[in-house]
Amino acid sequence: LVELRKEIVESQRIRAQVIGFKVTFVSAAVGLILANNVIFELLAVPAFAAIFFDFLINSFSVAIKRKGLYCRKYIEPKIRDYARWPSNEPLWEEYISRPENRQRFSMIGNLGITFLALVCASVGLVESVYIKVSLPLLFFLILMFIFDFIAYLKPGWIAES
Repeated sequence: LVELRKEIVESQRIRAQVIGFKVTFVSAAVGLILANNVIFELLAVPAFAAIFFDFLINSFSVAIKRKGLYCRKYIEPKIRDYARWPSNEPLWEEYISRPENRQRFSMIGNLGITFLALVCASVGLVESVYIKVSLPLLFFLILMFIFDFIAYLKPGWIAES
């Protein structure tokens, strides 16, 4: 249990670093493109990057949940039996898995940044003179964002949580 908790904490630390890098990269890229009046179609690059960062972040979240699930299903019942833990007092993973103890603000914040990058990219692609390239790119970008959004809403379709 101790080793799995260490792995969970390490995964949480790495996930936080990836989120920080995502915010920095996407914000800086959009700012540089807009400030330098370069080709606005390039705004698709930070938008795609934001989505791909979301996939990495989501994979860390699923890994964290998978480790927690293992602790809750296999290790904590043994601890409960061995230590004669009262059944009306939850162990840690059992406690944090309850719906009332979950939070969604991280999802809103993370997808919010991606959505803002998507809006900037959409404007750049719609205003493009290269319609044959920009419209398929916009379609694919929106499709990827929908996939990203579903992955956040239903992480169970990726792995059991």
